[in-house]
Amino acid sequence: MALTLSKLFMRTISQNPNENQTGISLWTLEDVEKAQAKQKELAMEAEQSREDEEEYGDGGIDDDMLVDFDLDV
Repeated sequence: MALTLSKLFMRTISQNPNENQTGISLWTLEDVEKAQAKQKELAMEAEQSREDEEEYGDGGIDDDMLVDFDLDV
Protein backbone atom coordinates (compact mmCIF):
# COMPACT_ATOMS: atom_id res chain seq x y z
CA MET A 1 0.00 0.00 0.00
CA ALA A 2 2.76 2.44 0.96
CA LEU A 3 4.71 1.58 -2.19
CA THR A 4 1.67 2.24 -4.37
CA LEU A 5 1.00 5.58 -2.69
CA SER A 6 4.62 6.65 -2.99
CA LYS A 7 4.67 5.74 -6.71
CA LEU A 8 1.50 7.77 -7.27
CA PHE A 9 2.98 10.69 -5.35
CA MET A 10 6.22 10.60 -7.33
CA ARG A 11 4.34 10.49 -10.63
CA THR A 12 2.18 13.43 -9.59
CA ILE A 13 5.04 15.69 -8.52
CA SER A 14 7.24 14.78 -11.48
CA GLN A 15 4.76 16.12 -14.05
CA ASN A 16 5.78 19.39 -15.65
CA PRO A 17 2.77 21.69 -15.34
CA ASN A 18 2.14 24.28 -17.99
CA GLU A 19 1.81 27.92 -16.97
CA ASN A 20 -2.00 27.82 -17.06
CA GLN A 21 -2.39 24.26 -15.86
CA THR A 22 -3.40 23.86 -12.24
CA GLY A 23 -3.00 20.65 -10.30
CA ILE A 24 -3.69 19.55 -6.77
CA SER A 25 -1.24 21.88 -5.05
CA LEU A 26 -0.76 24.59 -7.70
CA TRP A 27 -2.53 27.91 -7.24
CA THR A 28 -2.96 30.67 -9.76
CA LEU A 29 -2.26 34.26 -8.78
CA GLU A 30 -6.01 34.78 -8.48
CA ASP A 31 -6.30 31.85 -6.04
CA VAL A 32 -3.52 33.28 -3.85
CA GLU A 33 -5.10 36.74 -3.83
CA LYS A 34 -8.49 35.27 -2.88
CA ALA A 35 -6.93 33.29 -0.03
CA GLN A 36 -5.06 36.34 1.25
CA ALA A 37 -8.22 38.47 1.13
CA LYS A 38 -10.13 35.81 3.04
CA GLN A 39 -7.39 35.59 5.69
CA LYS A 40 -7.40 39.37 6.12
CA GLU A 41 -11.19 39.36 6.44
CA LEU A 42 -11.10 36.64 9.09
CA ALA A 43 -8.38 38.50 11.00
CA MET A 44 -10.46 41.69 10.94
CA GLU A 45 -13.52 39.80 12.22
CA ALA A 46 -11.48 38.20 15.01
CA GLU A 47 -10.05 41.58 16.02
CA GLN A 48 -13.52 43.13 16.02
CA SER A 49 -14.95 40.35 18.18
CA ARG A 50 -12.04 40.73 20.64
CA GLU A 51 -12.67 44.48 20.86
CA ASP A 52 -16.39 43.92 21.44
CA GLU A 53 -15.66 41.37 24.15
CA GLU A 54 -13.20 43.69 25.92
CA GLU A 55 -15.58 46.63 25.68
CA TYR A 56 -18.62 44.94 27.13
CA GLY A 57 -17.10 42.07 29.09
CA ASP A 58 -19.19 39.18 30.28
CA GLY A 59 -21.17 41.20 32.82
CA GLY A 60 -19.88 39.17 35.75
CA ILE A 61 -17.96 40.06 38.87
CA ASP A 62 -14.21 40.01 38.55
CA ASP A 63 -11.83 38.58 41.16
CA ASP A 64 -10.74 41.97 42.49
CA MET A 65 -14.31 42.84 43.39
CA LEU A 66 -14.73 39.57 45.27
CA VAL A 67 -11.51 40.07 47.22
CA ASP A 68 -12.54 43.57 48.30
CA PHE A 69 -16.08 42.54 49.23
CA ASP A 70 -16.81 42.88 52.96
CA LEU A 71 -18.69 39.84 54.31
CA ASP A 72 -19.14 41.22 57.84
CA VAL A 73 -22.54 42.86 57.47
